[in-house]
Amino acid sequence: MTTSTTTVVETTTSLPEITVTSQTTTSVAVTGTTARGSTAIGPVTQTLPGSTTVHTTSATTQPTRSTVVFTSRFPTASTSCVCIVNGTSHRPGDLVYNVTDGLGWCFTAYCNVSCKVETKSSPCHPTPIPTTTAHSATTVFSTTTQATISSSIPLTTALPNSTSTASETTSTTLDCNDVYPPRKNGQSWNVNNCTTATCTNGKITEAQAVCSPSPISICSNGRNISKVYDDNGCCFHYECECVCSVWGGSHYMTFDGTSYSFNENCSYYLVKEIISKYNLSIIVNNHYCDPSNSTFCPKALIVTYQSYKVVLTQLKTSGTETNVVYINQKRIYPAYSNSDLRLTSTDMVITLEIEAINAKVLYRGSSFSIDLPYSLFEGNTEGQCGTCDNSQVNECRSPNGQVESCSESAGQWKVPGTSCVTPTSPPVTTSAPRASSESPHSTTQHVCQSDICDLLTSSVFAPCNAVISSAPFVKACLSDACNSGNNTCSSLESYATECSNAGVCVDWRNTTNGLCEHKCPSNKVYMACGPSVEPTCSSRYNQKFQAYSNATTQEGCFCPNGTILFNTVYDTCVTSCDCVGPDGKPREPGETWMSGCNTCECNQDSMSIQCQPVQCPSVHSPNCSEPGQQLVNTTGTCCTTQSCECNVNLCPAPITCPLGFQLNVTANTTCCRSYECVPKGVCVYNMTEYKPGAKIPTSESPSESPLEVPSVTGNTTALSLEQESAEATLKPLSNESFTPGPCMDCYCGPNMDPTTNLNIITCKPVVCNTSCSEGYEYQTAAGKCCGACVQKSCIFTTPGNLTVHVIEVNSTYVPPADKCVQYTCEKINGQLVTKETKTTCPPFNPLDCEPGTESTDASGCCQTCKVQSVCEVQSKQTVIEVNSCKSTQPVNITSCAGHCRSSSVYSAAANTMIHQCECCQEASTRQMQVELTCSDGSKLQHTYTQVQTCSCSKAECAAGTTSKPQHRRRR
Repeated sequence: MTTSTTTVVETTTSLPEITVTSQTTTSVAVTGTTARGSTAIGPVTQTLPGSTTVHTTSATTQPTRSTVVFTSRFPTASTSCVCIVNGTSHRPGDLVYNVTDGLGWCFTAYCNVSCKVETKSSPCHPTPIPTTTAHSATTVFSTTTQATISSSIPLTTALPNSTSTASETTSTTLDCNDVYPPRKNGQSWNVNNCTTATCTNGKITEAQAVCSPSPISICSNGRNISKVYDDNGCCFHYECECVCSVWGGSHYMTFDGTSYSFNENCSYYLVKEIISKYNLSIIVNNHYCDPSNSTFCPKALIVTYQSYKVVLTQLKTSGTETNVVYINQKRIYPAYSNSDLRLTSTDMVITLEIEAINAKVLYRGSSFSIDLPYSLFEGNTEGQCGTCDNSQVNECRSPNGQVESCSESAGQWKVPGTSCVTPTSPPVTTSAPRASSESPHSTTQHVCQSDICDLLTSSVFAPCNAVISSAPFVKACLSDACNSGNNTCSSLESYATECSNAGVCVDWRNTTNGLCEHKCPSNKVYMACGPSVEPTCSSRYNQKFQAYSNATTQEGCFCPNGTILFNTVYDTCVTSCDCVGPDGKPREPGETWMSGCNTCECNQDSMSIQCQPVQCPSVHSPNCSEPGQQLVNTTGTCCTTQSCECNVNLCPAPITCPLGFQLNVTANTTCCRSYECVPKGVCVYNMTEYKPGAKIPTSESPSESPLEVPSVTGNTTALSLEQESAEATLKPLSNESFTPGPCMDCYCGPNMDPTTNLNIITCKPVVCNTSCSEGYEYQTAAGKCCGACVQKSCIFTTPGNLTVHVIEVNSTYVPPADKCVQYTCEKINGQLVTKETKTTCPPFNPLDCEPGTESTDASGCCQTCKVQSVCEVQSKQTVIEVNSCKSTQPVNITSCAGHCRSSSVYSAAANTMIHQCECCQEASTRQMQVELTCSDGSKLQHTYTQVQTCSCSKAECAAGTTSKPQHRRRR
């Protein structure tokens, strides 16, 4: 059979224009069966060339819908993903199938914007049976009572405001009873999210949702515009994809298509929200060292979203680099999903999807890409990936808002608080064209050529060239090939990943002559277009992630045909999933192994595990009679054995040695030590140990008088036994048997008592010295063996001749040579003190005395006499100077000098002291003149007084008399 269809034509011309004409040039073959509940849909084959003509013809009143898919001016595809059903690709918005069960229910499915197949069921409305004429080109299936399932595949979306009216029913009622449930006249209901049906006079009218026209823009990054449907799946608008790619460790392409080079070992913000809406940030750590291997420091992506911190990095085990994922510091084995995140992976690439914000991150070691929806992140991103706003003008912006070159602004997005690693080798200077903010479609000519880079524009990647521009990847590949020459595969690998992400799988590695070959483990094979989620032995795992596996393909190492992956943790390929050991590991049919204390086998016939307990040999108990031994039952892998083991807690406690002895280990037995007490070579007295030569303290309370030092000197004097003069050698029988007598000197001797094995204490009586020096006397002390010399007189040594004198208490000693000093011995506060007293005499001159009046005081210290009066004229040659005028010659100046009588006598009558004073003063004088010469040369006559005679004259006992002023005359 054939049915009228609507044809979708994708234009690849430079202008996005569509013209509708009158002929249909495409047909879709549909096969139907009479078996209920099954349908077969033939593949859609599009044979239209790059035409812009679409025609729809229908012989029925069945509603028709057409969709025009616009493309950009660049020769690229319009979608980034497809829905694959039964080997057929469907773009977002396409209707996958529309079938009925023949009992009144219709089932539809379409590919949504996330490339997921969504299914819906609803009651079917009746479809009139068309009449077939000779010129009819198609036949439309009709609904019958034989439950024949008919299917048509309209791969289009209805045009706005398009409506269709069902054929009139034969019923005369105004209600619509041919639908389930029946509808009343005027009743409206939703057929689906995009269609509303209304029952009007027995006829059902469907009205499509009204959608606003969406403008078509040109994407600055060279990618095709994407058709993005609204949440209800009816209306759509066009958006540019925001994809940021990093590959080869230093090649960057921003969201808006600006490419540049940057290579520094720090942590940088790739993506950061300017205004935080979704709490999303993506950081690249260019030196993320493995804690267990500090020399292995791969690149790592740190994706922070809401409360999650996802780290995509690598580990090195047994020399092999492995991609790993950590979520909040816990390792995850993809595939994995929760309410917010979804992770899938192969051994080459990890894919992180955040469904709530439709974000996707791909990681493959030194290369990665970030895909964000334009509608959610427009103009709200910053970092090394630039701003997602379809404009390259402001792409390379620094944190301060200044627009700079990308290579300069990239280094300013360092994450605060992180350390940088200085590269050990100097950076490579490239001679390839410098990366700039030019469009990726620049036609810059490269200096050198590379065969492997030419693959990017060859027929190998031709299917992808129409979807994603290869220009920036070619440019990076040539830069690597012309400079380093060892990193060219990264550009091809990154471009192939972008193609796979857009739904175009390219098997390219076998065209590089082994240069970019990916070697798999021996139990796996390489697939360029393998499933993004490899099936495992877990049906629940497969059911959960199978939908993701059909959406896109990924390259990697997979289990070969005839085997299946056991699980993602063990990463083992098995031929059968039937036998799983108690340890959770897969087992092959016929395999035997030990599990605990059981021997298990995977039975080949029943494909079940059968385990039998291990047979243990009989146990013989050993003899454990040695000190410290005990019998121990030891359970090994499975069986129990008995053995003698040492338990130090069972050993006898070490013995306690008495004073004078120490513990010594004699030998080690099987488990315990044996001990004995050996002498230390010391004396023991009063529970105290004394080394040889040490003095033993004894009582100082004498029971009788101690010995006195004999007056005879020479050899040792033999004293009588009554005086206990003989030296006593004491041999103690035990620690407490020896008690030395009072007033005895005892010492620990060097010899050992063979009975007690203790050294012998030797003692002799104490001999007291009663001889005391002059001024001291010997006195006994209560409770002491010997007394002491106690001072009774003052001991004095003269300063001059150092003669020692003993002065009794309260006695005085006067040195014969100095009668003016006397020393007295006094006892003050029980201490003897020598007191010195000196007498100071008044001045004495025998010449001033009247003859015969000299006398000495009673102590013989001082002399006195009756002083005679003497008053005489004295003269002195002196130069007279007055007001800078001097005498030319010294002049004889006379004066009175001497001493006269004076007294102070108490008068009882006057009741006071009577003072009598005589002064030595002039008795007669005369006036003399002398000529003075002044400094100005003038002469001056000066008159002065000359004393002729002197005498003692009575005077008041007061200050001296001042002479009258002298007169001077200048000439």
